[in-house]
Amino acid sequence: MSELHTNPAPLTQAYADFVAAARSLPLPERAIEVATLGFTDAIGVTLAGAHEEAVLALLRWVREQGGPPVARVLGHDGRVPPAVAAMLNATAAHALDYDDFAFSNHPSAVLVPAILAAADSGVADGAMLLRAYAIGYEVWSDAFLREKDLYYEQGWHPTAVLGTLGATAATCVIWGLSAEQTRHALALAASSAGGVFENFGTMAKPFHGGRASWVGVQAAGMARCGLQASATAIEGRHGLMRAFSPEGRVDLQAAAPVPGQWRLTQLGLNIKKYPVVGSAQRGIDAALGLRREHALDLARIKRIDAHISARHAAVMPHHRPTDSLQAKFSLEFAIASALVHGAVGLAQLRDEVVRDPRIVALMECVHIHTTEEFEPGWRDAAPFDQIFLQLDDGSTVASPKVRRATGHADTPLPPEQLQEKFMGCAQAAGIEAEAAKALYAQLQNLQYLSDARALRLPSDTRQNASV
Repeated sequence: MSELHTNPAPLTQAYADFVAAARSLPLPERAIEVATLGFTDAIGVTLAGAHEEAVLALLRWVREQGGPPVARVLGHDGRVPPAVAAMLNATAAHALDYDDFAFSNHPSAVLVPAILAAADSGVADGAMLLRAYAIGYEVWSDAFLREKDLYYEQGWHPTAVLGTLGATAATCVIWGLSAEQTRHALALAASSAGGVFENFGTMAKPFHGGRASWVGVQAAGMARCGLQASATAIEGRHGLMRAFSPEGRVDLQAAAPVPGQWRLTQLGLNIKKYPVVGSAQRGIDAALGLRREHALDLARIKRIDAHISARHAAVMPHHRPTDSLQAKFSLEFAIASALVHGAVGLAQLRDEVVRDPRIVALMECVHIHTTEEFEPGWRDAAPFDQIFLQLDDGSTVASPKVRRATGHADTPLPPEQLQEKFMGCAQAAGIEAEAAKALYAQLQNLQYLSDARALRLPSDTRQNASV
């Protein structure tokens, strides 16, 4: 039976009022830290993904469309319209599935490109960039956490559904839209939400992030120019929250966000150590733990039993991947790569590695076991993930129980590993080490930047693929 409330709170207006009020508030230190981390990680993975085929295909399409040269595209020469820059950069940020995640969504890959595109066509200092990020994160997370059920069960990718609201809110902050304009912008974004789970493991999956960022900038721009929409587009009887709710149990009565209270200070960001779906991160740590603690002869492994949550299993549908796109959503590949190579990194996420007979043989050994029991503080995760290896003599070797993956907000990467990840992404993009170090240092001091347009974002390092 549906549990949808008959008299929902006016969320569309409440979100708009929150955005307008919070725009002028200073952020607490913890919020600055999280937003700075989100910017740093997102820009790093955007540079690494800037020349993935999904991005290059969209660049070819962008060239066909034309438009005013306003906003920068990371890793490419030339400028494009703001919404288009947001789309390209967000697709690049999500292309390697190396971007951060929180509340089962990918906030930074969507928010940062929208904010940078808006700032390139306006005036904003670094402090404003960080406030826009925090406000977009707050609206997005509030909307997501109202839903009791899993969007994936209905075929929806939550980043593609609700990332539109976050990107819109963040863009409205940068452009200084009024509460009324912001309400219209959020309502317009609600009419452009959506991305289907069936496209995981294809180029369309990173485009989900690109489209969400694109919609956010586009909706804010349209509202700024006077386009209007429903005052109840988010919470109404036929609004976004009801339309996408898998079981009709969305909570539309909970209080809306309050200016000055920041959810990101509690939830933080989970930074991926490995460039695969977040649901595989704990399994990789478990497999690497096995490799460290035991002198394994891989030829002796007859069976691999992986224990994870049902919800995490649902977003890893590719049990026998045949290319690197599918491998990002395959626990079997993640475990096999960890055991064979002792690593799951950019070097391993290549088609030839996925098809390596040693990897294929181990993937065939993997059996996934799921539980509906969840970690109290993480509603999608099992209390812990664990892997068991059955050897040819009948003995069993157990991995450590992994409750928090390396890089989780509760077990963060140390500063040197964060910089190492950024530098690795820059190196993959062909960026000189000194330029990468300078950009990293600039991002660590983003709150003091006087003009966002002074960010030294690298342009094209491969001239044949520029805009």
